[in-house]
Amino acid sequence: MRVRVLELNDAGLRLSDESGVLLSSPGYALVMPKRIEFGESARSQSRLNPLHCFNQFWHRLSLDPFPRPVAHFRHNADLAYSHLQDLARTAELEGDVLLAVPGSFSRTQLGILLGLIKSSPLRAVGIVDSSLAAALAQPVQDSLIHVDLHLHQVVLTRLQRQGDDIVRENVALVPGTGWVNLSDSLLQLITQAFIAQCRFNPQHNAESEQKLLDALPGWLLEDGDAAQGQSARDEDEVRSTLQIRLEHNGTVHQARLPRSSLQQRLQPFYQKIVQQIDALDPQGESTLLLSERVQTLPGLADHLRSHAGGGVRGPASHDEHTIARVCREYGSALISPADTLAHVTRLRLGASAHTTSAAVHSPLPTHLLLAHQARRLRDGLQLLQDDAGEGQLQMPRPGQTPAARLLGSIVREDGHFALHAAQGLQINGQSVHGAHRLALGDCLQTADGRLRLDVIRVREHDE
Repeated sequence: MRVRVLELNDAGLRLSDESGVLLSSPGYALVMPKRIEFGESARSQSRLNPLHCFNQFWHRLSLDPFPRPVAHFRHNADLAYSHLQDLARTAELEGDVLLAVPGSFSRTQLGILLGLIKSSPLRAVGIVDSSLAAALAQPVQDSLIHVDLHLHQVVLTRLQRQGDDIVRENVALVPGTGWVNLSDSLLQLITQAFIAQCRFNPQHNAESEQKLLDALPGWLLEDGDAAQGQSARDEDEVRSTLQIRLEHNGTVHQARLPRSSLQQRLQPFYQKIVQQIDALDPQGESTLLLSERVQTLPGLADHLRSHAGGGVRGPASHDEHTIARVCREYGSALISPADTLAHVTRLRLGASAHTTSAAVHSPLPTHLLLAHQARRLRDGLQLLQDDAGEGQLQMPRPGQTPAARLLGSIVREDGHFALHAAQGLQINGQSVHGAHRLALGDCLQTADGRLRLDVIRVREHDE
């Protein structure tokens, strides 16, 4: 069976199959008056159009309305949905995907995600914790802490061995330490070097600042190959120094700075990560497992090795193909029945056809959102539309005939809410007939688009 895997990390939503990575699309959206772009195209214009670029819609995935209009997008879930559509269109993909999701997603966010996937060209056939998949590729350990880098935070996930099972135990978030924060700090450092050495400030111009940001990942990956064939003294100097070249308006500007200065610049961020590791594993019993994105951060692995506050071992590491490969290997244990998705946070080692995870359903919806007002779902609630096209939600009264056109009625069935729709009502863009079980994220609208309602969940306490 062909298994395609979608990894949900906003530093790059990664779509893979048995041939490798098909596409990596960072969580950026560029919303301009006459064009909307997502992924790498949007990221590469983030400094050119900062007021029109958004990169928190996966990090803060929710149905909370924006404080100001953003084209036709009402909230972060709308942006995330359009990003999924763009990813599917770019990869020319539709159909089954296995979702690898970080532990930073709350149950509510998972419910929203499943609603978005349901309305997209993709079809989710299973959900697995991405750190669990990464851990299954490692030699058996009693305890692991997976360290992964996102756009706005680092996600730490502790996994424990329990008999033959690997179990996700705890998740800790380190806000303000994501790639956006780290790259901004490094750009300031590099800008200072350009100003001091060649009186050029690349951040005074949007185009040169964008070039600076675009080049940063490549500079961090440089390993000093240019030093080969030189004297030992010159070779050491080249390997310990970062050579930076930036072309702007026909002039090439050059600067040099010690690689150690990059590490020193990021020390405050690294210290926050270490503090959370200590809180997650106060006895220092765990081996650290670094994702490929974390491995590119200058000096972090060495900082973790030399950390004396805890006895953490390692760090070990994995590459960009590991999570998708494990998902394919364990595919039969991860793929769920068509009507019930299991969020797998526990898996048996070597289980190609057996899973010990418990099925976790998407959180049930509680309200319908109409014209910015939420109305609780109730058995018998009617959806109406008057002659002016305005929508109404009301409970029927005995002996009273509705004055407006009946679009559908809500019925509670087997612990779920279902919509018995009349002709002319669509759900997620598709015409429906008869009963439809409502799921979080469903969109109800008339065929002419004049009336729209969203199926949401209102939290009455932290979940």
